[in-house]
Amino acid sequence: MSDYEIQKGLNLAPSEEEITAVIEAARRDVRYLVTDYPVELLVQKFKEEPEQEGDIYIPEYQRKLRWSEQAQSYFIESVILRIPVPPIFFYDVKGRLEIVDGSQRVRTLARFVNNEFALGDLDKLDILSGFRYADFPLTVRKRLFNTPIRSFVLDEGTDESTRIELFRRLNTTGKTLHDAEIRKGAFRGRFLDLILECAATDIFKQLSPKITKAADPESERQELVTRFFIYSDHYTEFKHDVRRFLDLNVIELNKTITDAQVHHMRDEFLRTMTFVTDNYPKAFYRGGKGGTLPRVRFEAVAVGTCLALRQKPNLKLTSDPDWIFGDQLNALVRTDASNSGPRLRVRIEFVRDRLLAQSND
Repeated sequence: MSDYEIQKGLNLAPSEEEITAVIEAARRDVRYLVTDYPVELLVQKFKEEPEQEGDIYIPEYQRKLRWSEQAQSYFIESVILRIPVPPIFFYDVKGRLEIVDGSQRVRTLARFVNNEFALGDLDKLDILSGFRYADFPLTVRKRLFNTPIRSFVLDEGTDESTRIELFRRLNTTGKTLHDAEIRKGAFRGRFLDLILECAATDIFKQLSPKITKAADPESERQELVTRFFIYSDHYTEFKHDVRRFLDLNVIELNKTITDAQVHHMRDEFLRTMTFVTDNYPKAFYRGGKGGTLPRVRFEAVAVGTCLALRQKPNLKLTSDPDWIFGDQLNALVRTDASNSGPRLRVRIEFVRDRLLAQSND
């Protein structure tokens, strides 16, 4: 039985009207114009660091992405041959162009034209292997300069979270950045600093010793802490699109969080993790046996525990919480249900209510 069929049976499946409204709203988020920039213009206007005041620059969250010189050589060969290459996506920032996708292509063009590397082994143009830009005949250099690169320029009205989501979808570097890595580079602020601090605490590392092999442990812990904080206060507001929901809340909290909130949220996180450690330290894992750490299970246990402690700060369990590994919770934390607002609420409130029912009065 598919997840949709399960949700439909539980009367949790979205209606046709809701689906249509979500699609149309998402489409309206993106406004852009299409143009062709010649290689010469891209190179002349490009400065790698935003603070260098170049008209074209790479945002911080993409700095670590690097092509090998062989990959760069292959791209230069494609441009010389005028083989169609993927378009570059820019974001208009007060007249300057921030690269949303295509940083490696622009960086490679600039490095090559500035004679910073020689071409490696080429496929069709092996006669140029070992050449630098300065070694090219004048005619070839002019043709390279005049080669147009298809570009999309996102309107300045495109909000920050939509821009980052486009990078996630369009990223053609060959290296996938985790959501937490992107937020760390793009959404700097006091709330993000709190996330990084809590994710690095010893107690949280002990509760999450193993992370799925596909994830970077440090980045995944930061993702989990982000979900803990956002869902603890806003889970009832969530409808769909986890990334956008988290991004928007991170952006807002970076702007508005106070010293008192930072102190309170840090204490609440540590109090929740201490309660988990004392009562069900393996609860974040399926069956309590380690292995991968499902995000949906973490959300249910961590946020549900936090909400229970808000109602009863001196909460103490009267018996062993064996239900935490039982069939009911397992059915509610099926990983494919992560984008469903109703399912998120059900699994969090299930843990909260079971803890309150099992506690001392």
